[in-house]
Amino acid sequence: MTIHDLTRWEPRHTEKKLGAPRSSVSALAPSAVHAVALDLACGQGRHTRALLAAGYAVIALDVSRNALEHLKSFGTGADARLLCVQADVDNWPLRQESFDAVVIIDFLDRRLYATLKAALRPGGQLLVDTFLDAGHPNAEGPSNADNILTPGELARAFHDFEILEDDEQDGPTARAIFRARKRAQPR
Repeated sequence: MTIHDLTRWEPRHTEKKLGAPRSSVSALAPSAVHAVALDLACGQGRHTRALLAAGYAVIALDVSRNALEHLKSFGTGADARLLCVQADVDNWPLRQESFDAVVIIDFLDRRLYATLKAALRPGGQLLVDTFLDAGHPNAEGPSNADNILTPGELARAFHDFEILEDDEQDGPTARAIFRARKRAQPR
């Protein structure tokens, strides 16, 4: 975890915010018994709570200690199916075939694509719902192109997965919603 990451994200989570989960998270089917999900860059856990409600055990990973403390204070801290991990995703190893679902909302790190593929179990689902470059500045979200998807990027990067949803939405804030299942045998 770098000082830059901490100084950037800690102040954004000083205030407690109980936000509603994005509707894309509801597309993940309720989990089978003992299914494990990773909420990557979870923030204060609005999607973590939805995953817990769907029956998943959840690893909630974020660089911000403030965010994770708020997540625990929303009544999820006593849930034995929740593990909060303060770590920089760049430096926290994801074990191969350890997750039934990986959820990434409003975050992008292209260097993780291969790691995410390996971390999902066969049949596991990846959900990415984040900002898209639609050829104009977005009203919300990052301005740095490194943190914004290009059209068709996820379909190309995860071409060996079964694509369940690939929706690119233009508007004042363009978004991409991508959901795919890891195949038992790569094509």
